[in-house]
Amino acid sequence: MVGEGTDGGLAFDPPVIEVSPMTNVTWDWTGHGGQRNVVALDGTFDSGRTNAQMGTSYHYIFDEVGEYRYVSEPHRDEGMKGAVIVKERESSGYPAIDQWLGSTGNFDGTITDRTGRSEATVAVGAEGNGGQYAFDPPAIKISTGTTVSWEWTGAGAAHNVFSTDGSQMASDGVISTDGSPLDSELVSEEGSTYKHTFEETGVSLYTCQPHQGLGMKGAVVVE
Repeated sequence: MVGEGTDGGLAFDPPVIEVSPMTNVTWDWTGHGGQRNVVALDGTFDSGRTNAQMGTSYHYIFDEVGEYRYVSEPHRDEGMKGAVIVKERESSGYPAIDQWLGSTGNFDGTITDRTGRSEATVAVGAEGNGGQYAFDPPAIKISTGTTVSWEWTGAGAAHNVFSTDGSQMASDGVISTDGSPLDSELVSEEGSTYKHTFEETGVSLYTCQPHQGLGMKGAVVVE
């Protein structure tokens, strides 16, 4: 977010993100705080003329590893700064997951093994992605017939659990639909739960719709 409604709108939210190469990062203007732009200190990217219009957006694909610091030129001295850290991550062994979670800050390539259990739990609103904007663990592996329970922490505003393009399943990187999408209500109350039983093998990719742009995404491998 450009011009987040804190500090008089003089902030990027989150101020620092970590992504993998070839991630497309988008900055969205909130309309708070007047004229803004996004300019890399090393000249790598530049959104151009300043803009105060809510709904304006600018994106850049980071194709090289490195640390990219940037500012909003009109308010650089007031501390309106940010950074994008681009680094390689270990492969999970599932290309679709690596691509989907490429911009998810709390994903390091590890898929948490929950196979052989009747139920597995994922926290909603865990620490990550610049705030309480993460699923934890972000990627899990379960057996068919396992029920996954998403449990809300009550932090990070309202969240939901929603499949990408319905319920997307991936096998060896090829995505298809299994006909049983994840689709919870938007909830903020601590202790709320949403459950789904996975009956088919594959990889289910999902997100929190309000915070997808921050990297709040997850995946379930069913085997």
